[in-house]
Amino acid sequence: MNGLPETLSLLIASFFFASLIGLGMAWLYLRKNPILSALAKFYLGIVRGTPPLLMLLLSYFGLPKLFTLVGININDWAKIFFGIVGLSIGWGAYLEEAFRSAYLSVDKGQYEAALSVGMDAKHAFFQILMPQTFLIALPNIENLLIGLVKATSLVYVMGMVDMYSEATDLSNQNQGIYQLEIFIILALLYWLIVLLIEWVFRMFHRYYRYVEI
Repeated sequence: MNGLPETLSLLIASFFFASLIGLGMAWLYLRKNPILSALAKFYLGIVRGTPPLLMLLLSYFGLPKLFTLVGININDWAKIFFGIVGLSIGWGAYLEEAFRSAYLSVDKGQYEAALSVGMDAKHAFFQILMPQTFLIALPNIENLLIGLVKATSLVYVMGMVDMYSEATDLSNQNQGIYQLEIFIILALLYWLIVLLIEWVFRMFHRYYRYVEI
């Protein structure tokens, strides 16, 4: 299917930028600065209360109007750009929760012990706290990535050609004759992507167990 590369590109790019947003929002949320923390909480409240489909529509119809205010015309930009923005903003909030809860679960006594034996704060953070935070967050990150796989099918509302929209068009062209078969194949493709994600995360778990040993 020609829509498969578009779906994978959308998935990878959205997850990458959502992870950056999630890390940034988690950092703001955990800051002692009340203004920065309030900004992170406001973002989380708005985004988590907005359906992903609506987030995509806001991105597709809202961004061109915002950019017009500064004299930039983005109406002709590729639709995948708006899909990436909408999904990244939406999943960034969920990933923030995963990163923040994992970080708070790590025993900070290990950090203090590292400082007491002469390790500086920077190395103690990146060598002690961050690896454990990532390991604790892995199951939630995996679930969120799998959810993002399914959410990529929502970009059909913007007219973007992905696996779902291509399967729908193919079904309509055949007047629904092979509709069931087409959607079964589509479901299998999504399932294969999920299986690949599960395999990658199993490799991460094995690697971290090996490092700990």
